[in-house]
This record gives sequence, C-alpha cells and structure tokens, in this order.
Amino acid sequence: MSDLRAELRGTVAPAVPQYRMLLPLGWQSYDVTADTERELLGAARTRLSQAGRPDLASGLAVQVGDALRSLRAQDAFAFALAGETAPSWALGAASLVGLRRKSTPEIPLDAVVEDAVRNRGGIAIGEGHRMVRWTERRPVTLEGVAAVSFLINYLIPIPGTRRTQAVQWTATVAHAADMAEDDPVLLAWVALFDHHVATFTWSTR
Repeated sequence: MSDLRAELRGTVAPAVPQYRMLLPLGWQSYDVTADTERELLGAARTRLSQAGRPDLASGLAVQVGDALRSLRAQDAFAFALAGETAPSWALGAASLVGLRRKSTPEIPLDAVVEDAVRNRGGIAIGEGHRMVRWTERRPVTLEGVAAVSFLINYLIPIPGTRRTQAVQWTATVAHAADMAEDDPVLLAWVALFDHHVATFTWSTR
C-alpha cells in the first residue's frame, strides 16, 4: 500500500498489465489482499482508540472484511480513496474501484460498450477516444435513509485481448435521493474523474 497523491501504478495484479494513472491530490491506492485488510484495520483501530471508541473495532473488522471479499468476488484488483491529506473540498466522499472484465458468450464486451452508448449516455473520452464512460444511478439505503448511489464507469480494453478483456474503473458517489441528475456537484465529480481516468496509460516498463 502506498501514498499515491500523484500517480497510481498497477503492479500487483498479474492478470492486468502494468499501468499508470493520476489520482486526485491526497488520494491513496490499495490492492485487495489480506495485507491491505490488516493495514486498514490497524490504522482504524488506532484512530478509534484515540477517539475513545475501541469498542467499535470488532464491528469495523467485519465490515472491512466483507467489503474486500465482495471486491475480490467482482475480480477487483485495486481501489482508491481520499486519504487524510486530501483537501477538504465541498464535493463530499467518493471511492474508485478497478475491476477486470471479461467477455462471455452471453455478454461480449462489445455488447457492453454498445449498450452503454445506446442506452446509458455512454461517450468516448481520453486520447484517441479509447475509453467509454457512462453513468448509472441506483437507489440505496444508508443508515435507514433513502439515498442514491451515483456510479461513473470507464471501460478500457486490455491490449492484446482482441477486446475480450478490459479494465473497468468505477467511481461511486452517494448522495441524497432528491438531488437532481444534473446537479453541479455531480457534474463536478464527473469532470474530476474524467480528468484523472483520461491519464490512464499502459506502462511499457
């Protein structure tokens, strides 16, 4: 695990070629291994102890373990969050997850792209228009309150796989259920992640 305020480098997933991508200032990147789970829990226990709430550690351990198992089940290879040094700007909280996607006989990746463009407002972004970005809104309940999970998806083909494998970055932003789809805050999130994901390149080193 490392502080990647400037750059994310993918080197931990053998099935995904090495890559580089800029992250927002102060964000940190993690893999989905057991070592990451132990490190996250260790840091959380320290903060809870300092706040006088060590009793919350066991419940947090279950939540972190469940979250990482869910990511591994989705073929995730990395995720990123704002770290403690990230600027305190008004947009709120978000996460970014990297998944490996594979074509299946039922759902080839070309069909995923076609559906994104035809039905989900998908557009091509980045140098050479090599990435497809689309958004989704899903109703969720957070601590008993109705909310919306706003997903910003980016699909990037993996070289040499003839478009049968791809990397998908998904940024997730939770917001109030009554927030409009074209709210300036959500548009700012899209612009932010467009800027950073557009820097994604496959490493030649």
